[in-house]
Amino acid sequence: MTVPQLETTVSVQLADRWEYAGTELLEATVAALRKRRAELVEQPAAFTFETSIPQQVGLSGSSAIIMAALRALARRAEFTWDLVELARTTLEVETHVLGWAAGPQDRVVQAFEGVLDMDFSTPWQAHAYHRLEVDKLPPLFVAWHQSPGQPSDVAHTNVRQRWLDGDPQVTTVMTRFAELAIAGRDALDGGTACRDWPPLMNEAFELRRQIWTITDVDNALVETGQAAGAGVAFAGSGGAVVGSLADPERLDAAAQAYREIDAGFLVLHQ
Repeated sequence: MTVPQLETTVSVQLADRWEYAGTELLEATVAALRKRRAELVEQPAAFTFETSIPQQVGLSGSSAIIMAALRALARRAEFTWDLVELARTTLEVETHVLGWAAGPQDRVVQAFEGVLDMDFSTPWQAHAYHRLEVDKLPPLFVAWHQSPGQPSDVAHTNVRQRWLDGDPQVTTVMTRFAELAIAGRDALDGGTACRDWPPLMNEAFELRRQIWTITDVDNALVETGQAAGAGVAFAGSGGAVVGSLADPERLDAAAQAYREIDAGFLVLHQ
C-alpha cells in the first residue's frame, strides 16, 4: 500500500488559531483510516479547509474538520459512509489517535445532521437516534466567547473519571440530565417547547454548576442571556451557550446584550 504523504493547505477565518490544530487533525484522520478504511487513503491527499467555527468554545470544531475530511476522502473513492460508522470513526480519530476525552454525541449529530433525540444507553445503534421536526423548535440562539478557551477534552476528563469511579454526585446529575432531555422531547412533540424549554435549560445549567467549575466569563454568557429573558445552558464543554426564548421578538434584545459584552451571537431558529 502506498503511504499517503499528507499535505495541508489551510485557509480559515480564524487562521492563527486553527492552522496548527487543523494539520494535526487531518494527519490523525489519515492515521485512523489506515487501520479502519485503508482503501480511502491508498493515494496521497492534499486538504484545504475553511471554517467559521470558533476554536475551543465547545462548538465541535475539531470533529467537524475530521468528519469533513472523512467525507471528502469517501467521495474521492466513490465510497458511501454508513452514518454510524462515520460518527464512530470521527470519535476514534479524537480518542484513539489524539488521546482526547470525548463522547459520541457531537459526532452523531454531525453525521446524521438536523435535530436529533439520541439515546446512548445502547451504544452506536442507528435506531436510537430519532430525527425531530425543526419547525417545532422554539426561538434559539448560540453565543460564544470571541477568544478561545481550553480544549474540550480538558473540561471533560475530570468528570469522565469521576463517572467511571462511580461518584454519586456525578451519577445523580447525569441521571437528571437524561430526565431533562426526555422532558424537552415531550415538550417539542407536544408543541409547548416555547414555554417549557427555557426553565429546562436553566435547570441544566444549574446541574452543570454542581459538577463542573464555571468560569467568570462563562457565567457572564449565561447571565447575559437570562437577563434578556432566555433559558440558557452550555452548548458544549464551555465557552459557548445555547439559549431559548418564549418570544421570538426578544431575539434582537438578546443579540444586543451579547454585543455589549463582546460575545459572538447567532440565531439558530426564529
